[in-house]
Amino acid sequence: SAVIVREGSEVWLYVILWLMMIAAAASCLGMIVSLVGWFAGRRRRGNADDAPWRQSDLYVDGDDWELWDVQWRRTGGRIEVEYGVANWLPGQHEYRNDFIRVFQRGIGLAEEGGRVSRVLLKGAEIRFMQTFLARDGSTPVIQIDPSYME
Repeated sequence: SAVIVREGSEVWLYVILWLMMIAAAASCLGMIVSLVGWFAGRRRRGNADDAPWRQSDLYVDGDDWELWDVQWRRTGGRIEVEYGVANWLPGQHEYRNDFIRVFQRGIGLAEEGGRVSRVLLKGAEIRFMQTFLARDGSTPVIQIDPSYME
C-alpha cells in the first residue's frame, strides 16, 4: 500500500506544530506568572507560616475567668497574639477577642481585624487571636486590657 501525499499537507503539519509550540510557551508563561504571584503574596504576608511563636509571661486569674498561654509572633508589619481563655462563671457567658493590648516603646498599637465572640459554658476553654500593626522592630509589651480588671 502506497502512501499518498497531497501537496500542501506539510503546511498543515507545520501549522499544528506551531500551535503546539505556542500552547507550550503560554503554559510556561502561566507557570512563571503564578510563581511570581505566589512569591509576592508570601513576601506581603511576611512569611507568616515561618515566623516562630514566642511565649509571653502574661497570666491573669480573674475571679470568673482565666487567661493563660499567651504567645506572640511578628509577621511582616504585624504582631499576632494568641491566648487561651477559660470561663468559671456558672451557666453561659460571652467572651470576645479583646482581652489584650500591645505596646511598642510605650505607644499602644492599632488593632487590625474584627471582633470574634463566643459563648462558653462553665469550665469551657477557647483560644483567641488578635492582630496589631507593628510600629517598629522593638519587642512588644503585651498587657491585659484594663477594663477586664475593674
